[in-house]
Amino acid sequence: DQFDWFNQYLPIPGRVGRHFKRRNPIWGICWFHPDAKEAISRARYCAWLIEEGGLPVRSITSAHEREVLWRDAHQIVAKPTEDLPKAFG
Repeated sequence: DQFDWFNQYLPIPGRVGRHFKRRNPIWGICWFHPDAKEAISRARYCAWLIEEGGLPVRSITSAHEREVLWRDAHQIVAKPTEDLPKAFG
């Protein structure tokens, strides 16, 4: 099962946001590291399954540098920027 693979091999990011005393927190966006070929392949298959179920799926790529909040060998959590589409906007 694809989702079991993600649960087994991808740790939950240690940090997904930054919190401040006097302003709103910054919540990160999660990306796969370009070298995480297995994870990307499995995510694409999961996206295909979801689309087959009738829900739209969109892959977003970016070549812009981002402020990294957390990373491991497979995943990157970065500060969002205005050029990225909003999830449910």
